[in-house]
Amino acid sequence: MNQERNDNETNGDYTTGDAFDDRYVSVNDYTGEGYDLVNGEKMDVIANAKFAEIQEAMKAFFLEEYKTEVIVHNVVGNVDGATVFVESVGEPHFHTYAMIGIDRQEEKIIPDSIWTQESQVEQGIFSGLLAMIMDEEFATLDAFTQQIVENYPVVGLRQEAINNVKATAYTTPYYFVQPMALREERIKFTNLYLENPNISVEELKSMFDKDAYNANYLTISIQVYMDEEDNPPTEALLDDIVQEFKALEGIPRANYSIWLHDNYVNKLSASGSQDNSLKKRDIIIE
Repeated sequence: MNQERNDNETNGDYTTGDAFDDRYVSVNDYTGEGYDLVNGEKMDVIANAKFAEIQEAMKAFFLEEYKTEVIVHNVVGNVDGATVFVESVGEPHFHTYAMIGIDRQEEKIIPDSIWTQESQVEQGIFSGLLAMIMDEEFATLDAFTQQIVENYPVVGLRQEAINNVKATAYTTPYYFVQPMALREERIKFTNLYLENPNISVEELKSMFDKDAYNANYLTISIQVYMDEEDNPPTEALLDDIVQEFKALEGIPRANYSIWLHDNYVNKLSASGSQDNSLKKRDIIIE
């Protein structure tokens, strides 16, 4: 799934005519409906019919394996079973996913066959912990994103879309946090949380040096969309947003990218990246 997401951001998949009308929906209306995984049609029908069983199994799995209570928002059939999108309850807050096996012949859920992509959930936990540790810095970033949607003709994703089809760790309607490259810190703080899920914010802050980590290894992607269907993204608008961003002080030290999309989302992939998307990458805030 990560590779699919990266391919969409890199290559775009903008189409026109009937294909466009079928695959694309306004971000203002998009809630995740229509999301699709390769060869998952048969399993999708079974998974949705067995949602209650999947929900129970997933909640138990995350509580046992990751000491985290989750809300199960959505299940999508894949070639071997179902991909399940979940959101953590409380802090650390993050969105992630896991997979569960389905017996195609018997049309039964296999509760003992639940697995996750390597380090995917751990990245989610760590991103949520970082948001707790750097609460003031993330509050400043939140204030900036709220300001640009008030001052410019842009919007973010609806919360329903984030819940149903996004697994991008700590995620807001306007940005998501990817700390995978902070390997040593990720392992250390994820283990601290798994050993003691009730660890206090004060204790976490006392053990994390906000000035010591490699800012290039913490990736934060800001993604906004034009607010109306007939408004294309423009370089002038992106430049205005980037210049305001570069003037900020007190945000998390990180490698930022800023994306400006048109008003449409590909409902099959949940991606807003098209050929006309504009972006500014590698804005390093030290």
